Amino acid sequence: MVFPAHSRLLPYIALFGLTFALTLGGILARPIESLSLFWPVNAVLAGVLLRYPRQASFKGFTLVWLAMVAADLACGSAWAPALWFNLCNLGVVVTVWWLLSRLPRLHRRMRTPHGVLSVFGACAAGAVVAASMACAMAAPWFEKSLQATWLAWFSEQFSTSVLVLPILLTAPSARALVRSGAQAIRLAPLLVLLASLAFSIAFGGPGAIAFPIAALLWCAWTYSPFLVSLLTLTAGSTLIVAVAQNLMHFSVPQSEPGVTTLMSARLGIAMLVLGPLVVACVSQANRSLLARLARQATIDHLTGLLSRSAFSRRANALLDSRQQHAQGLPLTLMMLDIDHFKSINDRHGHAVGDQVLRQFARTLQDQLHDEELLARLGGEEFVVVLPGLAPERAKFTAERLRRAVQDLHLAQGDARLQITVSIGLAGCAADEAAPSLDELLARADQALYRAKAHGRNRVEQAEPQRQVI
Repeated sequence: MVFPAHSRLLPYIALFGLTFALTLGGILARPIESLSLFWPVNAVLAGVLLRYPRQASFKGFTLVWLAMVAADLACGSAWAPALWFNLCNLGVVVTVWWLLSRLPRLHRRMRTPHGVLSVFGACAAGAVVAASMACAMAAPWFEKSLQATWLAWFSEQFSTSVLVLPILLTAPSARALVRSGAQAIRLAPLLVLLASLAFSIAFGGPGAIAFPIAALLWCAWTYSPFLVSLLTLTAGSTLIVAVAQNLMHFSVPQSEPGVTTLMSARLGIAMLVLGPLVVACVSQANRSLLARLARQATIDHLTGLLSRSAFSRRANALLDSRQQHAQGLPLTLMMLDIDHFKSINDRHGHAVGDQVLRQFARTLQDQLHDEELLARLGGEEFVVVLPGLAPERAKFTAERLRRAVQDLHLAQGDARLQITVSIGLAGCAADEAAPSLDELLARADQALYRAKAHGRNRVEQAEPQRQVI
């Protein structure tokens, strides 16, 4: 549904083709001389038009209706019922789209409990519109009473919409889906859900439709809202088919005329998935909040490097790991300071200074390996830890960093801004005892001070540690 800007006809052709294919599949899957057991066309189209609103116009809705009518006629339906039945279907699409399109995107994508409840309300409103239109316009083609007709349309449209629409609204982008697909998925909640569905069918009875609720809540607490939406669709459609095929020995006392077993089951199953979807939404919001807090605690907001506290934790863990070996690996720590950074801020402003810091950090990242720690201590001071390199060899890495920074030119208006860096390094060889992090920082800072005192834009190594006898 994403096309070049100059393509005007292709999106509508795609919308027509999608509608025709979905409608044709729904018609071929429904029982003869009966309403469809499961009609996802309306919910899918409403979700597509909410995700891709450019085709949600009078022309687009007209094409949707014509595609539905064409599919009905292709399957041998007469003109009159094909026109009127699909006008009822279009009523669901328009109503759900109109109500949800006015919500903020955060609610419309079901990322808040308010959004989940709004989606349920829109699905109920769409089902009411479709059922009322069916009773008003399509009554001559039904043998049942108006009340039975209304209940049949409402229960089917509402249950199908609340099972299908959340999938379209919570679906991530293709890139995010590929990225999340590489992550390990906990199988225990999924296996428990499948077992509970099997037990529901085997046990039977009206109360059996509630058996999977505990497993669904576990899934909601574990998985993303999109995956939970897929699981609620799987569970709901399985239970609806089981009830329709009389596999669960489901019976409903006929206290109200026109109420059937399937209608009651549909409405019960539709309300059953509300709780898991709300829990999934709240759980996702909590995970996102914790991830943001963790990032703020570990990442410097300006440069994207490790913060001072996160660096201290990781560097101390690295030194502790070194001490656990009988013969520790060599290690070097560098202190880096941008030369004359205060004058850059004074002459060009803090916005340019921030740009210099970001570009400086990217330059260092490009020159270092993933296992090497890089952090911003504050201001224009940075620190690098090179595990596995003694100070003598690490000096070559420091020179490479110095030259990379010296070759960096930043455009500032018509002029080009050049920066340099002074570096002080300290460390220990493989046969030396591991010093503390504070001691390494102090020795590297002294070497950095000498680099600045000797003219800047240079690398200085800390003096060897004196052995006390």
